[in-house]
Amino acid sequence: MQGRLVTLEWPGDDDWAAIASWLRPGSPAAVLSGDWELLGAAEVEQANRSGRVHHLVIRTKDGEGIGTVSYQRSGRIGGFTVGGAIGSPELWRRGYGAEAVVLLVDYLFHQLDAHRVQVTTAGYNKGIIRLMTKTRFVVEGILRDHCYLDGAYHDSIVWGLLRDEHYASLKPSADNRVLAVGLADFVDEDDKTQARAILAEHLTTTRRTALAGFLDDETTRHDETTRHDEATPGSAGGPHGTVLTPEPAPAAAPARGAA
Repeated sequence: MQGRLVTLEWPGDDDWAAIASWLRPGSPAAVLSGDWELLGAAEVEQANRSGRVHHLVIRTKDGEGIGTVSYQRSGRIGGFTVGGAIGSPELWRRGYGAEAVVLLVDYLFHQLDAHRVQVTTAGYNKGIIRLMTKTRFVVEGILRDHCYLDGAYHDSIVWGLLRDEHYASLKPSADNRVLAVGLADFVDEDDKTQARAILAEHLTTTRRTALAGFLDDETTRHDETTRHDEATPGSAGGPHGTVLTPEPAPAAAPARGAA
């Protein structure tokens, strides 16, 4: 998944330790996200391989890994929750994280048929709250005293985006500049059309298909019915598709004087 600033890639064997370091408790990203789950490289790898969560590495144009985004399924109707982190504070507020989330959200809707995507942010994270207010994400709830920082509890904000809202967000406007990237289709529309045309031509010219026997039977029955109708006298169609059969001629009157 490639954007203007960053590319998202599936992790390799050398990336698990970096992901764990970006998300470790006490790291700048973890502090601002309010997430204090302690996971080592092995636990992160196992969580991904089991399918419980899916991380992608955020890479700059020169190939440097600078952070991660993740998604996991939520609910029963195509719901997903997403998260992310840029490791070094020196790289914050440069648009890397914003574009990475855009690419991930579009991937979920456009390739995984997501119906709903949810993001939870710490109530004290000014930067991410400002970013979220520039998107089409809707505030769906407040989790009271959900985070703990600097000797006090803080709320978390739950944001949600539905499928139709996402596709509307891909239209840039004066007040909507964040969610306006949109991934290109993996397969061009012209290629999809040509693929259907190739298949149609193959079926028309060769009829090599598991349905050939069924199609042959149907064709034979249709041909036999057509030949039978054509051979039947008076089979011309009448009004409303009825078949007109000529009435029998009346019997001739017997000749006078006949016995």
